Amino acid sequence: MEFGYFTLSDNHYKDNPRSANQFITEIREQAILADKLGYHSAWVGEHHFDSLGVNSRPDLLLASIIPETKHIRLAPAVSVLPLHHPVHVAETWATLDLLSGGRVDFACGRGYDPREYAPFGANFMKSAEYFEDAMDVILKAWNTGGPWSHKSEFHDIPKMEITPLPVQKPIPFYVASFSKTSLDMAARKGLNIIWAPFAAGMTYGGLDKAVVAYKEACEKYGTKPGRMMCSYFIYIGGE
Repeated sequence: MEFGYFTLSDNHYKDNPRSANQFITEIREQAILADKLGYHSAWVGEHHFDSLGVNSRPDLLLASIIPETKHIRLAPAVSVLPLHHPVHVAETWATLDLLSGGRVDFACGRGYDPREYAPFGANFMKSAEYFEDAMDVILKAWNTGGPWSHKSEFHDIPKMEITPLPVQKPIPFYVASFSKTSLDMAARKGLNIIWAPFAAGMTYGGLDKAVVAYKEACEKYGTKPGRMMCSYFIYIGGE
């Protein structure tokens, strides 16, 4: 079993004297320490406008720890795809994969807060459709051997290819699942999946039942189940 460092960058606590700026620097220090302690990975959340977490750019934060770490894998928790152009996302994480020597794990989700959508002009009511289309663009960008194009309701991308390309072939790709819709997408595309246990409990009645649902969906679509992961909040104290 492998353990990673995970934070949503949540700073909403009663009478909390810690500023957002302070907390972001602390997250960086904790991720560097996690590498020294032998943790497998660092998963850093993306949230905007202090709606929950205070870190809007997990890519920049994780890029800053690359020179300070040797082994830990670098992952967003998660990249909220409907807020971004997928080509930009593909370029960003491919660059991090190159600079880190192939240490990126990519995870994406739809998000759940309309307040994060509005300032970007993103359509919350079309989030599922955009999310799936954006995943298709990223997968093409990373895995097509040569120029590619993409035309859909949301994107009209002429024949091109990104630079740099990822070091890993392929970058491990996880879909965050708070809903049956996202689980179905992961299974249909043969992608890995990651849950928050409380969400799995609300949607499926438990993490074990969510695992069964994912495996059954993969069987339905004729795909091989990917890696299944979950996040837990654990307090570690010491003298």
